[in-house]
Amino acid sequence: MKMPGLRLGASMPCWVIGVSVVWAQMDDQAVARKKYEAYKTRVMAGDLNIDWHDFRLAAALAEVSQGFDSQPVHDQVLDDLDAGRYEKALVEAQSVIDHNMAFGEGHLLAMTVLQKMRRDEEAKKHEAILNAIGQSIIESGDGSSAARAWFTVAPSETVFFLTEALGAEIEDHNLVHVNGHAYDKITVRDRQGKKRLVWFNIDTNEELKERALHPKVAPR
Repeated sequence: MKMPGLRLGASMPCWVIGVSVVWAQMDDQAVARKKYEAYKTRVMAGDLNIDWHDFRLAAALAEVSQGFDSQPVHDQVLDDLDAGRYEKALVEAQSVIDHNMAFGEGHLLAMTVLQKMRRDEEAKKHEAILNAIGQSIIESGDGSSAARAWFTVAPSETVFFLTEALGAEIEDHNLVHVNGHAYDKITVRDRQGKKRLVWFNIDTNEELKERALHPKVAPR
């Protein structure tokens, strides 16, 4: 079964101009966790007028989904959808959201299940969140160069954005450093079958790697 992608795909950002590169502040884990929980509370209450860039970044820096692999859940949801086990699939989709509300995959899964159940109003709520997440990535650049790179907070977010928003297949990938910043330089094949080179700023992921290698020791 193939899930519907983000609605953003048809208007991808060839038109994005005047992008100014703003490097993200890297909060420590405790501060990031407080930010994440505050944003999560607002979103759960139906308030989508938040800083989605900051919400996504806070989720990554707080490592809210550390140790959780969404791929087996994703596969199980699709199996359950094919078998008509909609209630079970919805619970599984919600478990992805519960691990990280700022990541689009759980919302796409939930939206797809709810559409199958004809619970369209609930599906639209997840679609709105999904599109807000995607739009916050689109607004960060146009992916054409290091200076205009899209900003993503984790490899999983990069892959999800490429496959679901761009509808692209990844053909080649290189990690490069430019002016003290880290980038994924990725060759993709787009929906029309054309090859395209796209750039993502991945400073957040590099910061998390550095934390893992050099953890702070709590004062005694």
